[in-house]
Amino acid sequence: MSRGSKKRPKETKPSLAAEWRAWYESKGPVLRFVSKFAVLIALFYGVLATTYLDRAFYAYLEANAWLSNFLLDAMGQNTHVSGIVIASPQFSVTIQRGCDAIEPTWLFCAAVLSFRAPLARKLLGILVGIVLLQTLNVARIVTLFWIGLHLPALFNTSHLEIWPTAFILAAILLFVGWIEWSGRLPKPHEIP
Repeated sequence: MSRGSKKRPKETKPSLAAEWRAWYESKGPVLRFVSKFAVLIALFYGVLATTYLDRAFYAYLEANAWLSNFLLDAMGQNTHVSGIVIASPQFSVTIQRGCDAIEPTWLFCAAVLSFRAPLARKLLGILVGIVLLQTLNVARIVTLFWIGLHLPALFNTSHLEIWPTAFILAAILLFVGWIEWSGRLPKPHEIP
């Protein structure tokens, strides 16, 4: 008796192009997000490296100083503002680049712009994020002035370690919150 031999069909190995396409389809959304995000961050630092916006940045710093001074004075700190300097008889701070929340705000905006979502949701998220981060920045300036005046030993740690970390975390948490919020909204075609 001879046994019948059944030939198994040859398994064909997918081509390199097919493997690449399958890999890209599974990783494509993440790659597009990272690429857009990297371009927006590079654009931001490219703009910061120029002097074209120096006047606008200075006016923005002055606005932060004025608003922070208003709050400090309302809290009885007897402060006054001159340009970007907030001063009292006992202590003063100068608001400079890097103390302006522009980087974490742009980090948040770049992440939202890079994420795949309808433009209206992106714009609303960006608007809310900017308002919250700029409000947090004024709170930072006010608390740093208060710390410098009443707890000077903690000023450098608060200024150089605690607040920068808090801002990055705030930007990331705002982005995650925006993703959650944006995902729960009805799709544009589902709105009656």
